[in-house]
Formats: sequence, C-alpha cells, structure tokens
Amino acid sequence: MTRDQIMNAYTAQLARIQGSNTYSDHAKRVMAAKAFKSTEQQLETLRAGEEKALRDRRASLQRSMFGASGNQDPSNVIARRDANDRAAKLEDPRAAAEALARAEMEGDTTMSQAIATRAAQYGWGDVLSSYTSTRPGFQRAAEEFNGLPDPDDTEFRFRHSAQYYLPMPPSLDGSRPGEVERLAQTSLDGDAPGQPAFGSGYTPTLDAGDARAASATFGGGAA
Repeated sequence: MTRDQIMNAYTAQLARIQGSNTYSDHAKRVMAAKAFKSTEQQLETLRAGEEKALRDRRASLQRSMFGASGNQDPSNVIARRDANDRAAKLEDPRAAAEALARAEMEGDTTMSQAIATRAAQYGWGDVLSSYTSTRPGFQRAAEEFNGLPDPDDTEFRFRHSAQYYLPMPPSLDGSRPGEVERLAQTSLDGDAPGQPAFGSGYTPTLDAGDARAASATFGGGAA
C-alpha cells in the first residue's frame, strides 16, 4: 500500500469507530489506539523501505561510476584495496592527473577507479573530467546520483519523516504515549495484558457488546 492508501484507510477506520452507536466511549478509545499503533507501524515500515531503496540505488550508482562490478574474487579485492591505499596518498590534483594518465595508459581500471573516487571526494574537476571522457555511462549515472537526496542529510531526514507523521485520533488528544500504548494493548475480548483473566475478580475493559462490535470493525465488518 502507498502512504495515501494507508492514510485513507486509517481515516475511514477512525470514522467508523467514532460514528458507531454500538461502542462505549472507552471502547472507542481502545479501538482508536489500536488503529493508531497499527497504522503507525505500517507507515514506519513504508518509510524505512523507501530509505533502504534510496540507499541501495545510490550505492549501485556509486559502484557503476567508481567501484567494482560485483567481482569478489580475492585477487580483485586485494587489488582494489591496494589501489585505494595508493590513491589516498595523492595530495593534489596535479599528482592525481599524472597517476590517472599512467593507470589509463597501462589499462589499470582498478587504479583509475580509485583515483576518480579520490578526485570526486576532493572536487578535482579536471581529473574527474579526464576519467569520464572515455566512459559515456558515467555521466548518466552521475546525473541520476546527483539528483537523488542524501539519506543522511539532516534536512532530508526531517522532511522525509514528516511525510509519514500520523496524527493522533481526536479521541486520544492529550493522551501520553504510555497511555496510548496501554490502550492499544487492551484485549478486544475483555482482558488487558498483565491483568487477571475475566472471572477472577477483574472487570473486563470492554463489555461483551463492545467486544463483538470491535471484532466486526477490525475484522472488516460493520457495527
């Protein structure tokens, strides 16, 4: 489900609960809390999935521009580490340009990638341009990469999280998080978690009529 579909379902569910003449006021609060916590989890799952997809795509584009193509042969892994170590010692764009020219002349793709990565990190535009000039796919990948948000950017994280903010049901306005959690864990059959079972002197949170109506709502029926 999309965010809008989840939010529409949540709004409709709250409307059914609040508009019912069958539930007691307390039952409405219990069911609203359950709807809130369930929807909150759905939205968080969707948000986390979108963030993971973004991170995966950025990593894939970075590999296509600078990294290995998935070859994890031990000798290739060692070669990449060695190239990265040597590239890390390049202190200025002139030295990097000379090292890139040698790597390109020798056909050392691994070293070229390491130098290009170093150039991208330090903004050595001329070095990076030399690297990309013979790699037409690089520009396309770079344009897509630059068009994607950085998932670690504070502003992005704030805005992305805000898109998945879930308003509290009106019947729970002013409730503390712990109270909402307690209500959400109340059994629709009448027994609350951590409380004695019905028949042991404990008064059920929902009466029998509430429980039947609640089961109809959460099971897709109508009260």
